[in-house]
Amino acid sequence: MKNSLVFALVLAVAASVFGQDAQPKIKVYLLGTFHFAQTDSTYDVLSERHQRSIAKLCESIQRQRPDKVFVERMPEFEYQNRVDSLYQVYRAGQFKPRRNEIYQVGFRVAKALGHPTIYQCDSPGMYGTYYQQCLEYAEKNGQMDILNAKAKGTTQVLEDRINDDSLFRKLDLLDYLKWLNSEPLHRASHAHYINVYPQVGYTDVFDTKGDDDYFLGSELTADWYRRNIKIYAKIIAQLDYSEQAIFLVIGNDHVPIIRHLFESNPWFEVVPTGDWLRY
Repeated sequence: MKNSLVFALVLAVAASVFGQDAQPKIKVYLLGTFHFAQTDSTYDVLSERHQRSIAKLCESIQRQRPDKVFVERMPEFEYQNRVDSLYQVYRAGQFKPRRNEIYQVGFRVAKALGHPTIYQCDSPGMYGTYYQQCLEYAEKNGQMDILNAKAKGTTQVLEDRINDDSLFRKLDLLDYLKWLNSEPLHRASHAHYINVYPQVGYTDVFDTKGDDDYFLGSELTADWYRRNIKIYAKIIAQLDYSEQAIFLVIGNDHVPIIRHLFESNPWFEVVPTGDWLRY
């Protein structure tokens, strides 16, 4: 009995230390998306059809009443990108939103909820540089089956297993976003970062060779984690913990890591996208 009481006391102290009994958890709403502006002329998010779908999407977000809306831009460069400055012009009705999801979703939701500012949280990464190095190494050293996720121990992203382009063009935009944010797709896209790239490069663990090819692909994965941890850090740096809910719209591949970070933080509760992305 004595040990049980001690154990219960330890658990109570631990919960207090973690802040779990201090206040309700901040709800986190994450929306992974494709980049609206990076589509060809046959898929225009400004068309009447897609605008109706985006309006429904924004209504779903607005019903969650997030206190802050975060978008994929670097806050350090506000003096260059001027995202919040553009948002102030947008609030005044003097800025016609462009195709980018920052404007189509972030601006629209924040304005509808009466938010005085838009929050930025992106951080730079070196994916393009590392991928090019991996590609060149794989081509020269017979590792293209690994890089193309056809070797044992690798996972293909779901978009490569189906006709994703056909799905993209046939589905309503909101339905396509539901597909993008589905758990199977997120699992496969994240697995690609942790079981494909770390196998690329010179992988003899006993011989570093003294050059940059030693576990080359793992540098890409490490950089991807670093970038997403920085994004997460920039989000929580802009909170005062009086918020009841926050919303982030960001490129879909970012979501698995960012979700894990928030799920691991006892001050937050990640709401599954499928629970609120409805119309």
